[in-house]
Amino acid sequence: WQKQADALSADYKVISIDRRGIGRTTAPPDLSRETSDIITVLNALEVDRCALVGMSQGGRVALRFAYQYPERLWALVLMGAPLDGFTPLPSKEEAIPLSEYRALAVAGDIDAIRDAWRGHPLMAFPLWADRTLLDAMVDAYRGEDLLHYAEAQDMTARLKEINVPALALTGEYDTSWLHLVADAIAYGMPRAERDRLPDAGHLGNLTHTAAFNDRVRRFLSKHAPRHETRTPSVLGHSRG
Repeated sequence: WQKQADALSADYKVISIDRRGIGRTTAPPDLSRETSDIITVLNALEVDRCALVGMSQGGRVALRFAYQYPERLWALVLMGAPLDGFTPLPSKEEAIPLSEYRALAVAGDIDAIRDAWRGHPLMAFPLWADRTLLDAMVDAYRGEDLLHYAEAQDMTARLKEINVPALALTGEYDTSWLHLVADAIAYGMPRAERDRLPDAGHLGNLTHTAAFNDRVRRFLSKHAPRHETRTPSVLGHSRG
């Protein structure tokens, strides 16, 4: 997210959060507590409302946050976010084999988990793109979240209750299932809009940085509170 923070910090106060079990955080993984973690950060920094940007698993957290705390948001951006409770489920080729990854985590074979992630369709990277950031992200992944059960929270019927300006974004070559999910989010949320990032895959914020930043900037500019001269945006870190 550093390139997004660099691009948006001229117009917004940008706050980056390392999710539990990811990056430099020392907090143990617990998906049920991540929305309250965001509240803790906002309160500590005296931020009343923000635009929340979440990608992939981070988008899953952002969507839950929007449902639980809509009064703390002025906009929501979801990039390749899953939707708990959505059917049909992803195909075998597109699904994340969590039971297999979890078995490797229990066995302590973190290198095998990293190799498996590198080969998953969600991690597809164009040959021309610089893999430095991707490799650093995968190499830093500790697999701690695989050892903690994350209870699903059906969000499909709750979309209509999230009355926040939202952008449901996917890369043009993201998985078929995530395209269906983004369509459902845009259809179900009263103030959501749908867009695709041309030529990009799931990790479009890494591979098509300029286009991603421009699309997010245009969306935020349209919905930013006009009475504030410097509005905050929160970027939620995710391993994907």
